[in-house]
Amino acid sequence: MQPRRIARELALLGANQLPTSAAKLSEKQLEDLLLAAVRALSEETSEMLSTAAAEIQRSDRLLHESDPLLLTETEDPEEVGGSRSSSSRIQQIQRQLKQLQTALGGANAQPVQALHSELVGLTQQAQVALSNASQSLDHLEKRLNSVRHILDDVVHLTQGAVNRLGTALSMPELLHIAQSREVRAYALQLLTALQSHKETIDARLQAALVGWQLQRLGRIERNILRLAVVEMEILASNPVKVAINEAVELAKKYGDPESATFINGVLRRVLDSSPTAHLSRDPS
Repeated sequence: MQPRRIARELALLGANQLPTSAAKLSEKQLEDLLLAAVRALSEETSEMLSTAAAEIQRSDRLLHESDPLLLTETEDPEEVGGSRSSSSRIQQIQRQLKQLQTALGGANAQPVQALHSELVGLTQQAQVALSNASQSLDHLEKRLNSVRHILDDVVHLTQGAVNRLGTALSMPELLHIAQSREVRAYALQLLTALQSHKETIDARLQAALVGWQLQRLGRIERNILRLAVVEMEILASNPVKVAINEAVELAKKYGDPESATFINGVLRRVLDSSPTAHLSRDPS
């Protein structure tokens, strides 16, 4: 892996862990940058696993909570679950249909008018029961769909936590392979430029955001955008296209599934609004 790419990751992960003043940043050694990055990854891993655990508990409550629409008047919502209530409704329908069958069997012994009234009444009761059963199934299906979505989120969070942990464990090895001096120098250069021009960078990004507030973005996405602007407009240390591509790769690694597309779109708008956009635009 290229030293600058490692430096970029260290700057991204350490942005909220390291001092904000240029003087204090300049005192930091490579080990300090590594510690800050590992600490950030560990905190994110812990947050993801905590959120996943909370989501699992929420899905469990959804599966076990009682739905008043599924209960009869004699059933206790605290003790009876949806499956027992649904079974009770089915038994009720079966009893009503049996009554209808009995009424039809004795039709010859009853006056026609009385039979008609009884059949109408039983039919109405059956319709109500079937309607209640249909509502019960709809509620059950919605609840199960909610649980499926929650569990999908849990899988995503857990996978993200595993990835963060894997990155934290591999970071020392990457630094050992890379040229340590270049990694430290570029990471500190990025962080110093970010802290020195933060207000200007944030203003540029806010102008490029459509329907979003910069401070409402996730911490990772916000710092990816900031560091990209540092490389694009302040340090001009990489061609603009390379800076955007590197930011997109960081978003794929550390952001949400939609982060890469979002980051790319915002940075393209930053580029288009730059006074020198016509000079840095790729002819192809």
